Amino acid sequence: MGFLLLPENTRELWKEWELRFLVLLSLFLQLTLVTLGFRRKSIYKYWIQIVVWTTYLLADSIATLALGVLSNRLANIKEMKGMIDPKSQITAFWAPFLLLHLGGPDTITAYALEDNELWLRQLARLCVQVGLACYIYFMALLGSTLSILAAGMILVGFIKYVERTLCLYLASEDRLRDSMLSLPDYGPIYPRLMEQYSLKKEEGYRVSMDEVMEVPAPEDLSVNSGQAMDEEKATALVKAYELFKIFKPVFVGLILNSGDLEASKRMFTNDAMNSAMAFGIVEIELGFMYDLLYTKALLLNRAWGIIRWVINLSGPCAVLVFFSLQDRKDYPKVDIYISFLLISVAILLEIYSVLQAFTSDWVEHWRIQRPEGSAISSAVAFLRIWPNPRWSNSVAQFSLLKSSSRKRNRIFSKYPCFAKLDDKLEKNFYIDYKEFKSNIKEWTFGHMRKTVGYLEGKSGLTGLKLEASEVLKKSNNDHLNWSVDGMEFDQSILIWHIATELCHYKDHDVRRGKRPEDIKNYKMSKLVSQYMLYLLVLHPSMLPTGTGMLRYEDTLVDAQKFFEDKLAVLSKKETGINSSVVKTWAQNLFKKEKHCHTSVKSCNKAHKSTESRDLCELCHLLLQVGTQLPAMKIRGGRSRAVLFDACHLASQLNKIESEDFSRKWKLIGKVWAKFLIYAACQSKGYEHSESLSRGGELISHVWLLMAHLGVAELVQTSRAQCITKMILS
Repeated sequence: MGFLLLPENTRELWKEWELRFLVLLSLFLQLTLVTLGFRRKSIYKYWIQIVVWTTYLLADSIATLALGVLSNRLANIKEMKGMIDPKSQITAFWAPFLLLHLGGPDTITAYALEDNELWLRQLARLCVQVGLACYIYFMALLGSTLSILAAGMILVGFIKYVERTLCLYLASEDRLRDSMLSLPDYGPIYPRLMEQYSLKKEEGYRVSMDEVMEVPAPEDLSVNSGQAMDEEKATALVKAYELFKIFKPVFVGLILNSGDLEASKRMFTNDAMNSAMAFGIVEIELGFMYDLLYTKALLLNRAWGIIRWVINLSGPCAVLVFFSLQDRKDYPKVDIYISFLLISVAILLEIYSVLQAFTSDWVEHWRIQRPEGSAISSAVAFLRIWPNPRWSNSVAQFSLLKSSSRKRNRIFSKYPCFAKLDDKLEKNFYIDYKEFKSNIKEWTFGHMRKTVGYLEGKSGLTGLKLEASEVLKKSNNDHLNWSVDGMEFDQSILIWHIATELCHYKDHDVRRGKRPEDIKNYKMSKLVSQYMLYLLVLHPSMLPTGTGMLRYEDTLVDAQKFFEDKLAVLSKKETGINSSVVKTWAQNLFKKEKHCHTSVKSCNKAHKSTESRDLCELCHLLLQVGTQLPAMKIRGGRSRAVLFDACHLASQLNKIESEDFSRKWKLIGKVWAKFLIYAACQSKGYEHSESLSRGGELISHVWLLMAHLGVAELVQTSRAQCITKMILS
């Protein structure tokens, strides 16, 4: 009805350009997917994820819609005229390219893990869309000058679409798990063994049974120190590939072989293994896993990859040549240009796909295995044009105090039904990112090695859970145990996060002139603190289960109410000039206009931003709160907020030899290291597989590295196999 309200000339124009518009839009979506789909594994920016998600969903829908419009239009023309004229034949020639678009780029087959589970739906779509393309071919192109060209492109499109569906199937959870399981070993046949035992007994032999342990020889995973940079990178890639084959099962919840685990543990506890190489190896492994789950790498890194690239490149190139040579006078010029554009872009995208494949770690590993100086190896090395980042190399940061001091106008404030979406968007505005530098790697890896040493002879994850408490006891700070013992993990994170922020603010000026090691603990404590809160707020499934989100919301409301009450009290003290100053501060605290302090003289310096100034003033107000009585007892069970529990912890931490900066931040740093390691070891492989599609997470690297060190929930060593021997005497 709405379409009929448009002027007649507008409707005629739309009917003429509808198909052209849909085909060009489908082409544009393919270009966007190719360029951004691959980069999403190394870009953390939220808008990239939104663009890729939108494009991924639209690409299939637009191509399917265009095929439907095309088939419907051709069927109407044939019904009215009894034949398909040349003007319509060239539009029918676009059907194979739409099929090619449905096959998708090689760099993204699935947006999320759930897409892999829908492989059966994709198979049904494959049958329908290929059938529709063939229907258009037989109805409009059979016997025409374009029939052979269209048939070649249908073959190319069919190959790409089948590849996509097959990759979704191979990356589905059940199929992936089945591919990693070895064939069942039934062992010796018990009745037959008993029969032999009885016969030998009757013959007068003294029969006894003995077990021989079958220990598989572990692979050599040792690390050579003192290598040149290129050799070190090559070694890291080879080791990462071998380890990936061993540790791939932990991503789907399977257990590991004891021999392989021991070899890995020896490798990562070796003195020659430094933090840069350890994280570099894990980075490559996670990159392999990303390719396995979200791209066509599983199929393309085989002999089939070369065959299909030959077909997919030679096919469109031949079509471009023959289409250029044939008579095109009967076709509209616009449709000719669109056809040339479709063919040219198909060729360019395939070339781009080949060049991207040459920059992958899979091809580089294959090249390293070839004899040095071989022609193929040299050619592949020459075609590695641009570097291929494996992940975002960044650590997300989220601060409760910062988010409580900021006030944004919500986008959908007038629409309550969009409250959840509004809340999610608002939280993403508050996320900052820090580069994952070498000092962070060194600090984290050092604590991980100490944790492994601590857990020797202890009951695995149970001992790990108690380690934060042990840190407090060993440092003679038993009075701080209330913040980790007997409470949920998310509650401890919130309390320690706020306390760390307050201590960090208090010691900001004191840190000058301190030892580099103390400064590292000071900075790393805040970094890990804000990262753990980011996980709790944005990705709670990566942490042990609890009521973290509810507790966070209550604490946020508590913080905002505290600030409002403070402002109300200050605004009542109207004493001449001070009153006007208080009013100005009260008005500007949430309006980002000035960078200087008002009545709250928390520090004597000018801040670079109003956010920094407000955070400074809010920390100052919180540190003034009296915490003589435990907030937990006063609050009771009415609220889950932990704001004043954190203030109490901060006051206790600030009393720890107040002049001993080193001791205080070494303790806080140790606690946060234990929190990070414990959270990583408790997390599931599925969550880490999911995080790979949004730029990767630090906790995923820690999880896999701890698995290599033999500490993770699913890294349980399978029992060594035994061979039973019958001994006769």
